[in-house]
Amino acid sequence: MPLSDVQEKLKTIPDEYLAEVYHYLELLQYKIFYEQQKNSTKKKFPNRHPGILKDPNFYMSPDFDKPLEDFKEYM
Repeated sequence: MPLSDVQEKLKTIPDEYLAEVYHYLELLQYKIFYEQQKNSTKKKFPNRHPGILKDPNFYMSPDFDKPLEDFKEYM
């Protein structure tokens, strides 16, 4: 649809409804932006999936949370 047709239609709309038209245009811009963001994130990380770190490949010792001897004077 040509922009001139849209402008002609806008001229026929009463002033009290122009705010609604403006808000609808903002909604459409948001939808376009959201779709672009959604599509771009899919392309960036194609190998990501839920549960990828379910079984970690590192070892943490059982006394990991135990206070260190070096810091006893500060506690």
